This record gives sequence, structure tokens and C-alpha cells, in this order.
Amino acid sequence: MTETFKTIATWLTTSGIKIVGILISLIILFQMSKWIVRWMEKFVSEKDSLQASEAKKRAHTLGNTLRHTLLIAISFIAVLMILGELGIQLGPLLATAGIGAVAIGFGAQSLVKDVISGFFIILENQYRIGDVIEVSGVSGLVESVSLRKTVLRDLEGRVHTIPNGEIKIVSNLSKEWSRSVLDVGISYREDVDQVIDLLSQIGRELEAEEPYKSAILEPLQILGVERFGESQLVIRLMVKTVPLKQWDVGRELRRRIKNRFDEKGIQIPVPHRVLFWGEPKKQS
Repeated sequence: MTETFKTIATWLTTSGIKIVGILISLIILFQMSKWIVRWMEKFVSEKDSLQASEAKKRAHTLGNTLRHTLLIAISFIAVLMILGELGIQLGPLLATAGIGAVAIGFGAQSLVKDVISGFFIILENQYRIGDVIEVSGVSGLVESVSLRKTVLRDLEGRVHTIPNGEIKIVSNLSKEWSRSVLDVGISYREDVDQVIDLLSQIGRELEAEEPYKSAILEPLQILGVERFGESQLVIRLMVKTVPLKQWDVGRELRRRIKNRFDEKGIQIPVPHRVLFWGEPKKQS
């Protein structure tokens, strides 16, 4: 019994201390990785608020990806070191793991495809955490980007997890700047030039008031008559905004247009049709 206690005590004072040190070092590295990500986000120039916001998104995305990759590598090394301290021979274990990795690799082609696709998504800065994108038939706010998958949360709160290898075409709705495009229908009896002047006035008023003043990057642009509809004349206008603010600006613009049209008596038509009963044309 005494010999057993001596053996345990000897192991605790040698290998045991080393294992505890490895675990403590692993915890410290975990915490340091969080600090590094926060430091990368803060190490951004604030001269241009829009560029600073874009840089912070990229720093956050890259920081999280690097953090997860490093943590996996560090954890793997820590496990090997602990196994070594426990007296387990690593040579045969690594040889077996290598053979298993080759076998798994043949059946994990989709995983390799996901990782490669994720690497180029992050490298090319296609989208970042905090962007709103449309991809693989779903849209939402990017909550997480890793080498293997992209996680979106849509307006209804549903979370969509998309393997990066399945992403063929992605539409980023909030990269660097956004745009709200509105089609305004008016009756054919209205004066088009008068309506365009009124829309321009509404745009100037919106651009002069907060919080929309800080959200709008360029004055409201009226492109003119877009098309002749069945029961309405369609005028197209657009406004350039900071990322993610196009919906707020668009909703407020629609509200003001409706209220101002009501004040001026400008009709927003409802669909209607004119029917002809097939009567023969009268001869003059």
C-alpha cells in the first residue's frame, strides 16, 4: 500500500503537474483567443464610420474563424501531450489515426468541399458576420461563418445552417452600402411632372431629419416613368443608404408619400379593367 501511495505521489509530482499545466495553458489560450478577436475589432480606424463598420465586420469574421481553427489545433496537441504523460505510446496511435484519416477522407469529400469553399468565402470577403444575404433559397442575418458552414437567422427568428459547399450563388444585401428601390403608381390623369416635383420634395425633407439623415448616403434619385401599367403609371425612385438601413428608409418614404398624396389629392389607383362586349364596329 505504501509503495502504491509513493507511486501515485511520484506521478502527481511529475506527470500530474505537467497535465495540470497543459490544461491550465489550454484554458489561458482559450481566453487569449477571445481577447485577440476583440483587439482585432478595436484596431480599426474610425475616420470613416462606414468603412470602420465594414472593417469591424471583416475583423470579427476573420477573428472567429482563426480562433476556432487555432483552438482545434491547440486542443489536438494538448490531447497528444496528455496521452504521452499518461504513458500511452503515441507512435502506434498516430499510425492508426493516419490510416483511419485516409479511410474517412474517402467518405468525407463533401466535408473537404465545405472547408475549401469556406476558406475562399472568407478570403474573398464575400460576406461577413452581420451582413444580410440570400443564399440557397433562404435569406437572413449572418450570425456565424466558419470554414464548414454558414449560419443565418431570418426575420421570423428561424436559424438556417448551410454547408459552404452547397453555396453556388450568394447575394449580399448589405456590403459597403445598400439601396432602397420604390415603384410608385399614380393615375393616368395625374400630372407626371407635378408628382415628380412632389417626390423630390419629400426626399429632401426625409434627408434633413434624423435618424434618416445619418442613414442616407446620397439624395433621393427619381429615375422617371418606369412603365405603363394596366391601370397606373409607374414612377421609379431609389435612395442609397448605409448597410441594413434600406428597409427603414424605404418604409418611412412610403409612409410619407401616401400621406402627402392624400393631402394633395393625388390618386394611387387600384387595378381596374375596361370590358368591350364584342359589338361590331359602326360604319361611318
